[in-house]
Amino acid sequence: MTHCNQKNNLVKMPSSSFFIRWQHVAVLSFFLLFSTTSSAQKPDQIQSNHLLRVNLLFVGAHPDDESGVTATFAREVLDHGARAAVVLATRGEGGGNAIGKELGPSLGILREAEIRRSARTYGVDLVYFLDKTDFFYTLSNQAAFDVWNHEDALARLVRLVRLLRPDVMVTMWPGPGTHGMHQAAARLATEAFSAASDPNRFPEQINEEFLRPWQPLKLYYNTNRPGAVSIPTSDISPARFMSYAEIKALALRNFRSQGFDRFALLPPRRTIAESFLLVKTMVPPKNHTNSLLNGIDQKVNNTIVLGPPPLADPISIRVIPRTDVEEFRQWAHEHQVEWAAGLLPAAVSIGVGQTDTILVEITNRQKEPADGDVTLSLPEMWKEKPITERYLVPGQSRVQVPFYVTVPTGTVQGSYPIHIATVSSGTAVTDSGQIDVLPVMALTRIMNTPEIDGRLNDWQGIGVQPIPSANIWSGSVPGGDTDCSGTVRAVYDQNFLYVAVEVLDDIVVCNIAPDDIKGHWRSDAVEICIDPSGRSTNTLTVFKAGIFPGTTESRRARAARDADGNQGIIEKTAPGMRLASSFSERGYVIETAIAWADMPGGKAPEVGQTIGFNVILYDGDDTSAGSGANIGKARLAWSYRPSAQALPYYYGRAVIR
Repeated sequence: MTHCNQKNNLVKMPSSSFFIRWQHVAVLSFFLLFSTTSSAQKPDQIQSNHLLRVNLLFVGAHPDDESGVTATFAREVLDHGARAAVVLATRGEGGGNAIGKELGPSLGILREAEIRRSARTYGVDLVYFLDKTDFFYTLSNQAAFDVWNHEDALARLVRLVRLLRPDVMVTMWPGPGTHGMHQAAARLATEAFSAASDPNRFPEQINEEFLRPWQPLKLYYNTNRPGAVSIPTSDISPARFMSYAEIKALALRNFRSQGFDRFALLPPRRTIAESFLLVKTMVPPKNHTNSLLNGIDQKVNNTIVLGPPPLADPISIRVIPRTDVEEFRQWAHEHQVEWAAGLLPAAVSIGVGQTDTILVEITNRQKEPADGDVTLSLPEMWKEKPITERYLVPGQSRVQVPFYVTVPTGTVQGSYPIHIATVSSGTAVTDSGQIDVLPVMALTRIMNTPEIDGRLNDWQGIGVQPIPSANIWSGSVPGGDTDCSGTVRAVYDQNFLYVAVEVLDDIVVCNIAPDDIKGHWRSDAVEICIDPSGRSTNTLTVFKAGIFPGTTESRRARAARDADGNQGIIEKTAPGMRLASSFSERGYVIETAIAWADMPGGKAPEVGQTIGFNVILYDGDDTSAGSGANIGKARLAWSYRPSAQALPYYYGRAVIR
């Protein structure tokens, strides 16, 4: 019997007898194959390692943290056949939302989808989370660990390292001056690099989960600090026929909830190289390479030490820096990356016209006592000659020598170098650091309190603190003072701190909805930062409020506390706070009364006390932006150090009169 074939079907069906015989052969073959496979691969011999084995592993805190390695990962994965994975501590649920109103866990779901789409752009399909909470912006790693639980987070990361078995780990910079959760993620990665190979760390993973210890071969920090290797992004990917910078832009455009689709342009305006600092290695390092995987096939050497050798001189001296730098140095020493901590300057903060103490530590490694002179050299014109102090250090011990330093009145805020020196066995021993000079104002008590109405007529005679356009610490103000600048006035009484901020702004944008007032950096806004103790090391013990002069519905001021120990709209987090705004052709005015009772400490400071105080101006000129979009262009401040809003030791000083 002949069967009619449909179009493009040229195969004739077999006869019935042939078909039956074929079935018998097929069944027998399948049986033999199954029997052979079953006998050759017993259940206890089945391996899962091939499912997850990767060459590169990035560890960060939030979706988009991997943006600094995207082009390099694209090079390795798309064009060299490497396999890579991304591990993030959180889903980024604590940030803002540029495309909707979803916040919290709902926003985390959106951002997880964004990072997975982004990673697939450069060939990465393994994205994991430590399931830790993303919260407000902080520059304190301790704040992150207080929320995350350090040991639990480390255990989760070690588990992933043991499962993924990377050759190379890449993470962020673990030191001060960056996002606190970035620091925490980088410290976890640094610790996991060694802990994953130690069977005594988290042994339950080995005994109960049947994992094996694993030692990665290299650890990089994604940073451009001295000694880092720069990998270009301008060359072309043979697999995608476009530059790695373009692949990176395509990947970043997936982060729409963060507004990246507005800034990740195609073609990119600039092709910026990605930089990596090798901080730990088990194989001999190469002097320079465009591949992070270079050298991993070399013989493992557990004795390799990077950086300069540890100090062994009979006498050494050092400037003791601020608390956060000192804490970082101690952590770095504990985890064998001490030389990397040395890349940060030993810095102290002092206000203009104020006196403070600089401590110099002298270490004696000899058995016999050591004595001598140590000299502190200050910036030119601060003091006619260096300050010299005498020291006596017992054998094999260390002492601290105080220097009392006054910053001359009229000194411009900024960073000024200092140097210390002594002589040991005829050889000069030195160290250096810097003084970060901060602005100072008098905070005067008044009897006739101003009316909070957005007008400045009852502020006559009160000292004015300028915030010129030159006080910029992020972005650009191409139009000078008329583009964005401001002035600040502040007074107090027993119940309130009163602040008036006049902002010159040629284009005032109010694109934030009244129910979406988190994240003042997204639009035109003013932020007021207060450290009542004057000694805070992070923003958990300060008061921070972001104030929008208006919203999409009205020109009525709205405010919320952000990135301090009590988050949310002021009606709930600072019920005693009053505020008002007004607008003019030149810009706008923010006027507020902040209750001392709503601040840490809960009471007015004493006369003679110095508190931390700062005012930040945020400028965004995009009038076409949608509601809630991040249009931040520039950031200025009265005390305009980098990250001036998040580091209390960069706040200016207000002396209570």
